Amino acid sequence: MKRILLWVLSILMVPVLVFVLFLAYSIITEYKPDEVEEGIILNEKTVNEVEMSSFQVTTYNIGYSGLDAAQDFFMDGGTMSRSSSLEQTEKNLFGVLKFMTDTESDAYLLQEVDENSSRSFKINQVERIVEEFSSYSSTFAYNFKTGWVPIPVANPMGKAISGLLTLSKMNPETTTRYQLPGDEPIPNRYFDLKRAILMNTYPLDNGKTLILMNVHLSAFDKGGLIRAQQVEWLISYIEEIYDPNENYFIIGGDWNHLLSQEFFDRIEGEPESWIAVIPDSIEATGFNLVYDETVNTVRSLVTPYEPGVSFETVIDGFLVSPNVKVVSVMGHDLGFKDSDHQPVTAVFEFEE
Repeated sequence: MKRILLWVLSILMVPVLVFVLFLAYSIITEYKPDEVEEGIILNEKTVNEVEMSSFQVTTYNIGYSGLDAAQDFFMDGGTMSRSSSLEQTEKNLFGVLKFMTDTESDAYLLQEVDENSSRSFKINQVERIVEEFSSYSSTFAYNFKTGWVPIPVANPMGKAISGLLTLSKMNPETTTRYQLPGDEPIPNRYFDLKRAILMNTYPLDNGKTLILMNVHLSAFDKGGLIRAQQVEWLISYIEEIYDPNENYFIIGGDWNHLLSQEFFDRIEGEPESWIAVIPDSIEATGFNLVYDETVNTVRSLVTPYEPGVSFETVIDGFLVSPNVKVVSVMGHDLGFKDSDHQPVTAVFEFEE
């Protein structure tokens, strides 16, 4: 009887031991970036100075080429955690590359670009995009590095290595990764993104500096409290660095906020849990939010995309300093074919 009891206890202890070992592994291998680090230079070009003319920028969260229109996502209330197949991931990445080639922007700010992740069948999307745009300089910053995301239990996301990729037709003078505030509670922090900003600076031919920021703020924090902290960090940075006689700011990306109260007012029924409006305090900077209100840039991932049924809104766009003139801004309605986000392109001019 004693042997049987020991045998049963041993069996019951196996999953406990596995869990403890996995948690220890996750703690030891947790990605812990410094508050400020140099960005990673992947490709350099010979053009070092931006001419004082129009400057076209596109921001696009490519959803690791795994969140096409047929997908849902478990964090949004769906069931899936990975791209549906290797073939579909390749198809989505091809669609992203074709869009970028057709758009011919001077700079691209990309988010959720995977390097070697289970969810995207370990396709090195960073390498593929950099190779396709070899005539552009390219810089990169990780914001997701975890050995294994164990949820959902039935089909875990697995290994996740991803980040922010900035492409431009000229070389940056500097490239810097800034860690944003706001850690998720334990144990989530061991398996979640480390939100960051990738900032490049470029000398202009009028002696001033263009500061180009690629942002991807937190997404699922309850009440948007962490996101609000991140916006306040950005405001503090702007107030410290911006000088109209010395620099220009173009900040673009996935803000994970509704970019206007108007978009919140349009919601019928109970808003989805991730919904938050960008804080009013951003207006006090004098900077301007730039977006296309006629084209929704993100969809709900509770279910696969259904036009006219799935919730859609605008969370992708730009924030620019007062000395940057907005010539045009256009959201691209691609039917969420290759990603759960849609790209936004804006043309800017630099005022003297």
